[in-house]
Amino acid sequence: MKRKALGKGIESLIPQSPSSDKLAEVDISRIKPSPYQPRRRFDPEKLAELAASIRNSGIIQPVVLARETDGSYTLIAGERRWRAAQLAEMTRIPAVFRDLPEEQKAEYALIENIQRQDLNPVEEALAYKSLLERYQLTQEELSGRLGKKRSSITNMLRILRLPEEVLAAVEDGQVSFGHAKILSGITDTSRLLKLAGEVVEKGLTVRALESRLKTPEKTKVAQKKSDVFLQDGEERLSKKLGTGVKIKGNAARGSIIIQYHSKEQLISLFESLMQR
Repeated sequence: MKRKALGKGIESLIPQSPSSDKLAEVDISRIKPSPYQPRRRFDPEKLAELAASIRNSGIIQPVVLARETDGSYTLIAGERRWRAAQLAEMTRIPAVFRDLPEEQKAEYALIENIQRQDLNPVEEALAYKSLLERYQLTQEELSGRLGKKRSSITNMLRILRLPEEVLAAVEDGQVSFGHAKILSGITDTSRLLKLAGEVVEKGLTVRALESRLKTPEKTKVAQKKSDVFLQDGEERLSKKLGTGVKIKGNAARGSIIIQYHSKEQLISLFESLMQR
C-alpha cells in the first residue's frame, strides 16, 4: 500500500508575518477547537500569562482556521492563542483561512505542536504514534520529516509502555522524561510503580534511579529463599504453640511476634516457652 505523504510543516501553513496573507477579524464564539489537537492539557498559569500579553500587545500571529459548512470555523493552528484570547475577554481574533482535506487538518494539528515544542512528553509520544499510524510511516521517515533524530522518536515512543498512573505523573511534570525513559525499561510492574512512587515522593534523581536499578538480581533470589525459610518457621511455631506467630526481619536478624488473646493464654505461652 502506498504511504500517504506528510506536508512541508507549519511553515507552509502559517504566514511568517501578518502582512504575508489577507487577515480577517473573526467572531471568537464561532471558532471550534480542532478534533485532532494532540495536547491533552493546557497549563492554566501559562495561559494566564499569554492572556496578559494579549491584553497589552494584542495577537501578533493570527490563528489558522478552516471554514465549515454550518458557518462556523475549526482551528487548524493556534489553540493556545484562541484560549488565551477568551481569557483576555476578546470578542474577535485575527485569522487566516486554509481549505484543507480532513487528513491534512490532522497532520498540521500534530506537526504544529511538535515543531513548536508545546507538548509534554506523553502528548509528543502520542503525536508521533498518531503520525506513524495515520500516514503509515517508518520511524526513519518520520525523523526526516520532522528534523528529529530517530533515536529521539524511538525513546519518546517507548514511554507509552508505562502504566497509565505513571504517564499521568509525567504529564503533571512530577516524573521527568529522563525518569520515564529509564522506567520504561523495567519489566516488573510492581517494581516499576514502586520506583516511580519514590521519584514523586522522595524526589529521586535520574542518576539515583539508575543506581537503584543496578542492584544485583541475586539479592532478590536470596531474599526469596529467606522468605521461604521464615514462612516455614512461622507455620511450625504457630502449630507448636497453638497461636499465630509472625517473624519480621531476615534469617540473620529480626523479631518474633506471638499472638495471644487472653491473660490465661499469655500465662500458658509463657510457661510453655520457659520449659524449653
